Amino acid sequence: MQESLLLIEDDLALAALTAEFLRAEGYQVTVAHRGEGVAALVRTLRPALIVLDVMLPGMDGYAVCRQIRAGYSGLILMLTALDESAEQLTGFAAGADDYVVKPVDPQVLLARLRAMLRRHPQAQAPRGLLRCGALAIDLATQRATLDGAPLPFSTAEFELLSIFVRHAGVPLGREVLLQNLRGLEYDGLNRSIDMRVSRLRKKMQALNCSVTIQTITAQGYLLAATDDADAV
Repeated sequence: MQESLLLIEDDLALAALTAEFLRAEGYQVTVAHRGEGVAALVRTLRPALIVLDVMLPGMDGYAVCRQIRAGYSGLILMLTALDESAEQLTGFAAGADDYVVKPVDPQVLLARLRAMLRRHPQAQAPRGLLRCGALAIDLATQRATLDGAPLPFSTAEFELLSIFVRHAGVPLGREVLLQNLRGLEYDGLNRSIDMRVSRLRKKMQALNCSVTIQTITAQGYLLAATDDADAV
């Protein structure tokens, strides 16, 4: 299973290049460009590691770090253009685990991320089978089963389903789904995610799957076992 990273960087071009590089190295990367809303994103995604720029518009990186650290036990790597001890100490005091000065060579950033995850294996995303009720998905083989019987999902369907199972019981908005699938920001207009969810939902219904995708008003979509879904 790919390790999940959250990159928070307001420089759009730099964020895109960094995310592309890390994805090519096998990581699942979600990108945010502002500090506001990051705490909710962290609760939804539960990333193994957060790469957090200090100089963000609105809420700066230090404030973001302090806000999310109370409920997040994963790793936080802070990035800044300020090569000063006082700045680094402020980052550590806010709850950061490590600190890198920009500009940083992508290979150096990759080495630092790998070292942090190696030292703290408990922060890595869970591996093996993931379950929601009678539905189980094997991330290594990309196979889904229902009560042990294989389900004929395509690669694209499995990709979307795996996101839902990984966050079963948690409403996922279009922006989260789009970032996980394509690494893109949601512009408020893109409805391709709705179409993919609709197709997956119909496929699951046709297979008499005892797990359903619910639409939660003003929040997004939620995967739940039938017994749980009836209570939503």
